[in-house]
Amino acid sequence: MKNRKKGLIAALILLLIAAGAYFAIIKMNQAEEEAEAEEDSLVISSVDSDQIMAISYEKDGKKLSFVKEDGTWYDESDRDFPVLQESLTDMTNELGAVSAIRKLEEPEDLSEYGLDVPVLTVHYETSDNKQKDFRVGNTNDSVSGCYLQIDGDDAVYMVSSDFADAFIMDLYEMADMEDFPTIVSDDITSVKIESGEQALQLTTDSNVSSGWIVTENGEKKEDCSSSSITQLINTVTGITFKKDIEYNCQDMSVYGLENPTASVTVDYTETETVHEDSEAADVRDGDETETEAETETKTVTVAKQAVVYIGGQNEDGDYYVSMDGSNEVHLLSAGTAEQLITARAADMTDSGIISGTLSEAAGIEITTGSGHWKLEKKTVVMEVKDDSVNVAETETSDNGEDGGVDTAEETENEPETEVKWYVGGKEIQLVDLSGAYSDLSQMKAEKILGELTEPKGEETVNITLRWDDGKETVVTFTEYDSSFQLATVNGESRKLVNRRDVEKLIEDFEELLQ
Repeated sequence: MKNRKKGLIAALILLLIAAGAYFAIIKMNQAEEEAEAEEDSLVISSVDSDQIMAISYEKDGKKLSFVKEDGTWYDESDRDFPVLQESLTDMTNELGAVSAIRKLEEPEDLSEYGLDVPVLTVHYETSDNKQKDFRVGNTNDSVSGCYLQIDGDDAVYMVSSDFADAFIMDLYEMADMEDFPTIVSDDITSVKIESGEQALQLTTDSNVSSGWIVTENGEKKEDCSSSSITQLINTVTGITFKKDIEYNCQDMSVYGLENPTASVTVDYTETETVHEDSEAADVRDGDETETEAETETKTVTVAKQAVVYIGGQNEDGDYYVSMDGSNEVHLLSAGTAEQLITARAADMTDSGIISGTLSEAAGIEITTGSGHWKLEKKTVVMEVKDDSVNVAETETSDNGEDGGVDTAEETENEPETEVKWYVGGKEIQLVDLSGAYSDLSQMKAEKILGELTEPKGEETVNITLRWDDGKETVVTFTEYDSSFQLATVNGESRKLVNRRDVEKLIEDFEELLQ
């Protein structure tokens, strides 16, 4: 028993020794890794970035120089240029501590590293008159680095490509210029696009199904689809300048902006917080009385307007643009500009023929080559007798007039009702009428003409839909060519419908009504 205990103790001691050796090895490896990391991140140049007062760099034969005065960076050659301060902050941060991934003590041929003719040179000066120059050569993509040499140091270093990337921008990539305002689509009240003699305007109106009234050259367009309008509104709110071109243009004709190709005017609202001073109660201080002012914060809705002019194109097809009242010139992508310039009401026209459902209809009149029918919807009052449901002999018409039911005989519960359709005195089964009606409600135009067209062919069918709200929709189909019939909706003739769809509509209604 004693021998067994001694064996267990010995095994435990050996286990503790092995564990200690294991952790010692881990510590050694960690120390080696830290040492390697320190070697890999060798700091080869450091300076207090806040003390840098001048930066210049040259790339591809172009030199840019910036100076810092009273905490603000300026373009040395044009102090009025709107320098984006953050871009210079990025540069000073990069220069503050330059670390090397690798060091070559005695390079034999600088051309092997692209340092005989550097692709980039960087110079800075500090407030205490210290200065330093860097030369950047070839890039080594395998380690995401580039070769660098510092004046006064014969060694060549491999540094992160981030160093060179901080100095690749041209002047207008560092410009703090205006942007098209950020506008929420729900805040837009009107959009007007003028191009040549063409004027398209969208105005919000909660009384129409799409939520927008569309006019083209002053003529109101009734059947524009909500999805198409939304797409155009999204194009407007998505306007983003691709590039800044000139911050103080004195000759807009250079960019085709003296007589613009088009203009886009957006009226919208914006919520702002205002502070107003109001008089408080009088405060007595001894024998004197003073009136203290209180500041009240209010949220107000302010009407805003943004106007952008679209001018000529550059060699890549993008368009020069400027904002109303501004001398700044920018680039707008060809795709966005052309969506605006070419926008037409016809492109937004709903391809459907009608939008109302059968449940919203109060009556239907249809005339074909075989006859004329008038369908009426009635709401029938149901009555309960002997535990069975029967239709009352008298009916309530769709105009709400009393059809003769004695209300005194009604039970305490509201009477059950049922919607029925009749042609003359004949009841039409709702399921059968729904099938024929869907031929019209689901019908889509395969082509939409750009301009209104006078119907010239023979009329094949005329349908008048009377709605519950008292409005009417009149649809007429006439022969157009061997493939299409022209649909005229409330006097507007632009939609071409496959003739087979019209023939099916006529066939189904005639079969139902004859």
